[in-house]
Amino acid sequence: MRFVSGLLIFVALIPPSLPGATAATAIRVGFLREQERVAVMSDQLISLRAPGAGTMLPAGAYEITPGASGIRVADVGEFSSPVRLVPSPGARLFVAIRPYRGILEIRRTPSGRLTVINELELEEYLYGVLKMEVDPRWPVEALKAQAVAARTLAVYSLGRFQAEGYDVRATTESQVYGGLSVEDPRATAAVDATRGEILTYQGRPILAVYHSDSGGYTESSEHVWGGRYPYLRGVPDPFTSAAPWTVRMELPVFAARLGRAGGTVAGITGVDVAEVTPSGRARTVRITSTTGTVIVRATELRSLLGADVLKSTLFTVRLVSTEEPAVEFTGRGSGHGVGLSQWGARGQALAGKSYTDILRYYYSGVTIESR
Repeated sequence: MRFVSGLLIFVALIPPSLPGATAATAIRVGFLREQERVAVMSDQLISLRAPGAGTMLPAGAYEITPGASGIRVADVGEFSSPVRLVPSPGARLFVAIRPYRGILEIRRTPSGRLTVINELELEEYLYGVLKMEVDPRWPVEALKAQAVAARTLAVYSLGRFQAEGYDVRATTESQVYGGLSVEDPRATAAVDATRGEILTYQGRPILAVYHSDSGGYTESSEHVWGGRYPYLRGVPDPFTSAAPWTVRMELPVFAARLGRAGGTVAGITGVDVAEVTPSGRARTVRITSTTGTVIVRATELRSLLGADVLKSTLFTVRLVSTEEPAVEFTGRGSGHGVGLSQWGARGQALAGKSYTDILRYYYSGVTIESR
């Protein structure tokens, strides 16, 4: 399934990018981190560039490992970090048989391992994002809405991981990115059709977070991350599937996962939602035991149990008394619920809404600009 909930923890902490950032900006993606070795391959010449050194590598496969103090390229030599690998015009570089556009940079980390960075043009980065986030068979207006949201989030995130040498990660911590091998012509067409378009609020790129399925109502940002963004307001979402789901977890497993927070809860006798947000999501969950009562934030509980297990915080919960006591969650939606609902965008597109209509619906008071 390609519809990731994504963007769960970091959003309130990202500093906004400069207002002048444009779609022509190169973006640096940290897609392999803390590696002990990396295999890079090309069927054409590669230009290797490092501080104080440079050479041309013939076509072939190269094993790259940490050296005594720098980066070692097998059968070539050792170089100072970082090492930049630039393909010949029209060629691609491969890492573990997966092709990537642009330049590869390998950096030695403080732990003595390697991080691989893909530096490429922003629009080409989006080619490798869109299919990982939505189904390219969806209506074109939904794909275009996703393209603008993803581009805006990327621009907003520029420099976020500057201390590690890159802007974004290739996971749900930023946006899922798979390189050239995951590109799809329908998704690429949506990126090209909206080239350079981003969402702004008072002239600045917005934190254009999105999620899979709102469950029928999106959430305001402060109820998830604590920070209030004026354009991330909860809205009714009758366009999404709102399909219900049920998860049952054996009581000992539930108690053990709660223990990850650093405490122990023994003899659980009841579990229920203590408080809800305006959208109907659980804000806090009350856990009653023989030793007392514990109140847990629903977002923290979701993190402890696993976002793939507890799909959203739009749930009710109860203790089920059977031969094997269990905690049962019944809910709707998938993801944090803030910003654009991907399934809601699909529903709106099927109803004849344009991508601009969709974006203005889920992001309050924004402007769509070409930069």
